[in-house]
Amino acid sequence: MNQENLSCFVQLFTLNDAEATQRVSERLALALRDPAAYQEQFAEELAERGIVTALPAQELRDLALIDALLTEELVWESDWKDRAADLVYGINETLTQQRRAIQLNESCQGRAQVTGPEALDVVQDMAEPAGLAVVLFTLDSDSYALSIVADAQVEEARKLAKELGFGVTIY
Repeated sequence: MNQENLSCFVQLFTLNDAEATQRVSERLALALRDPAAYQEQFAEELAERGIVTALPAQELRDLALIDALLTEELVWESDWKDRAADLVYGINETLTQQRRAIQLNESCQGRAQVTGPEALDVVQDMAEPAGLAVVLFTLDSDSYALSIVADAQVEEARKLAKELGFGVTIY
């Protein structure tokens, strides 16, 4: 694992918050370096998710990424049945936490009630003109873990996620 690449990847979400970058990077480094130690240290959080047995390394890695960013309020987790307006609200919360000077219009251009995978399309359609891209983190569940990156950083985010072994879909 390349610590520099890990920090660069994390910074795509934490932006200029050096303390958050350090906290998230340290947590993820543990998950990548020693999955058993990660599961032991974060057993209580995992138990809150209903996870009480050892996870395969890939699943643990992806969950560690989501939980680390969730702790910093840089991920919005929602049910797949949530309306597009709810997803936009969550993305706006993430944008606020990232200290970006932009918010998406929660009216969703007449598509606020759309649910399921189509709701993700609505959110991305709204993010694109603002120069943003929606990130969907891999999670084996019926919920979406979402964040946002600058559109100009999409290829870097994909490359770093692949190098580090994180499962993400960037729209």
